Amino acid sequence: MEEEKRASEIADIGVVNSHDHLCLLYQDEGEVLNLVLPFIQKGVAIGERCVYLHAAQDRLERLLQSVVEVQKQDTGALVLLPVKQAWFSGGAFKQERVMELLRNICAGAATEGFSGTRIICDMAWAVKDPKSQELLHRFERDLTAFAEEQDTALLCLYDRRLFSPELLLELVRIHPGLVSGGRVCQNPLFIPPGLPHRKKAAVCELDVFLAAAQHMTMVEAESERLKQELEQAYAALARKIYENWQEEDTLRANEQQIHEKDEALLANRRRLQTILQHLPVIMMAFDNGDRLAACNHEYERITGFRVEEVMGKPMLELLQVDGALREDVVAAHPPQGGDYRGREWNLRCRDGSPKLISWSNISRYVPITGWVNWIIGLDMTSRVQAETGLRVLKVELETRSAELVALGQAVSHDLGARLERITGDCGRLHKLSKSRLDPAGRELLESIGAAARELCGAVAALERMTALTAAELQPVEVDLSAMASEIAAQLSGHAQRPVDFRIEDGVTVTGDKEMLRLAMEHLLENAWHCTIGVKHPVIRFGTAQVEGERSCYVSDNGPRLSATLREVAGGSGSERSCHGIGLATVQRIINLHRGRIWSAEQAGKGATLYFQV
Repeated sequence: MEEEKRASEIADIGVVNSHDHLCLLYQDEGEVLNLVLPFIQKGVAIGERCVYLHAAQDRLERLLQSVVEVQKQDTGALVLLPVKQAWFSGGAFKQERVMELLRNICAGAATEGFSGTRIICDMAWAVKDPKSQELLHRFERDLTAFAEEQDTALLCLYDRRLFSPELLLELVRIHPGLVSGGRVCQNPLFIPPGLPHRKKAAVCELDVFLAAAQHMTMVEAESERLKQELEQAYAALARKIYENWQEEDTLRANEQQIHEKDEALLANRRRLQTILQHLPVIMMAFDNGDRLAACNHEYERITGFRVEEVMGKPMLELLQVDGALREDVVAAHPPQGGDYRGREWNLRCRDGSPKLISWSNISRYVPITGWVNWIIGLDMTSRVQAETGLRVLKVELETRSAELVALGQAVSHDLGARLERITGDCGRLHKLSKSRLDPAGRELLESIGAAARELCGAVAALERMTALTAAELQPVEVDLSAMASEIAAQLSGHAQRPVDFRIEDGVTVTGDKEMLRLAMEHLLENAWHCTIGVKHPVIRFGTAQVEGERSCYVSDNGPRLSATLREVAGGSGSERSCHGIGLATVQRIINLHRGRIWSAEQAGKGATLYFQV
């Protein structure tokens, strides 16, 4: 088994062709085995018969026989002839008989279908008889001629331990080919047959010298070429090493950048998680099975549940919804992420009480790995409580307002009736006692009647204002220019005195038409009364830009003391009593329209009232 394993590891000896006559010089058994076995194996593999004429070496015979047994399909591929049958048939070496044996071997192989013949001749038989060694020269020359004639390859084996170097050198020169260095090669010492001995020796030595010189030249050239290639390879290797160093530096820099970016991403992720945990809104995240995967501190605070108590629970167990709302909740959280704003569902708390939460879902646009749907919610409990309180307050306010309206209407009605009675009494007293009153008394009586009539108008306006504010505002587009023109015509018709009204066209605002009519009447009447006694009275209405905003104004050139609108509207005294209620009514109307009114007065030079609606 060890010999078979050793034979299987033998290297290739090269190409062996038909008509080759090779010589193998060996010193030990291992060397001959490593070279003879490939010679036989390749021959058997290509369909040739191998014949071994051995010299009674039992070990080599057993090894060759094992090679044949491995290839059982090639029966007869290897023939082993013992020394007596091969070399000493008849008791002595006869060259003619051996040559006849070799011819019969080749003919028999061709007859049996083999593609050729390989013959191994172990020449150790010639050591036993000195005369036989002398016959080797002729025998080898005849073998060369035999190989040229037959379709065969010959391999002659010589043990250097058995033959003298001089004899081996003479025998080697007869072989055209050698097995040297484990490979088949041409024999540079080969002397072709037919040349004289001296000429043969000269030719052989010359050929060897020329071959050696040519070989040295080729070796030097090859060495120089290999040296240049090696230098080029070293240079290329150095460049490659330098490039690799540069690439390694670049890779290290890239790796450092990637590491820094990873650290930054991790830091951002930790910050994001911290932000999500401490946001003042409820945050819940669900996996692809609509089970809770994460929640924040605000959820724990609002519901009273700890994280470990609710983690992994289905969404519908956490939200307190019934009926059709359950279907709405499931539909609003699809596998690709939801997208909604302001959906209000109750959230279940530990104490069993529901809390109304306004939910939003942006998972479709901001996906987070592992969170198919993540939602945030605002606790609407405070808003609901505030709305309930506001509704209660609104009801109370409406009740109180209705009471105040009823009280105002009653006071206005009673006060108006009494003022009309005073006016009537003043008129009857004037008719009955006109002749008995002195001028001062008549003037005082007329003054009382005029004041009563003016106060009747103010009370009527107040009653009208109360009725208007009791109803809701009806905002429409109102043409203040046309309204002012109508009021100016009415004022000019009641009192025969020339007043120059200068009214800007196209002034329109949006508001309650009846209330704005009442306000315009009070403003123009106030300006009308303030211009009494002026030689050339002028009243203006128009618009102006005040502090970058469009404002309406009513101005006159009547003399008056400098006073603010609040002092005029809410002050006391005979001079202010005629128009204080009217301006207070105007201020109330402007406030109801969420506007503002202010005055710009100069003592003795008239006044301007600005308002915005």
